[in-house]
Amino acid sequence: MDPFDEIVIKNYLSLSFIISRLEYRKKILRRDFYFQNMATHIEYRKVYNDQFEMVTKGFRPDNEVEELLLNLDSIDRRIQRYVFRKKHFSRFLATLTTQERNFLVSYPLTNCPEYLIKKTLDEINEIETALCFREGIEPEETDCTDDVDSNLERMYDFFAI
Repeated sequence: MDPFDEIVIKNYLSLSFIISRLEYRKKILRRDFYFQNMATHIEYRKVYNDQFEMVTKGFRPDNEVEELLLNLDSIDRRIQRYVFRKKHFSRFLATLTTQERNFLVSYPLTNCPEYLIKKTLDEINEIETALCFREGIEPEETDCTDDVDSNLERMYDFFAI
């Protein structure tokens, strides 16, 4: 089994965890925003290894609020994509027998039958293609090659989504 395929399947099996982690990140962003000092104040900060300076720092609501809203919107869009993935992958898992589901969640996936791996990867590919069309992106058809650098680049592209 291709290690990349195993990573993809494991990521799909942990979609609930990813969604909860993003929700937590949203909560932390809001908390950090409201806990910051919003009054003009003086800070003592390090310039070099042994040099410090005192600077006046003011809260710019136009910049800070815009940055907060952009970050929250970005996380919300990511959550929506993961919820879409989870919804359709859960439907796929419901079509499998109990034994097939147990094979998928077992560790390592090398014990899983090849037909089930192929079936799961085909479904994941369908979900990702639907997600691309939903976002207005033309999906690329790429397969792993013998070139390690291009495979790593493909993995970086996949996880950046």
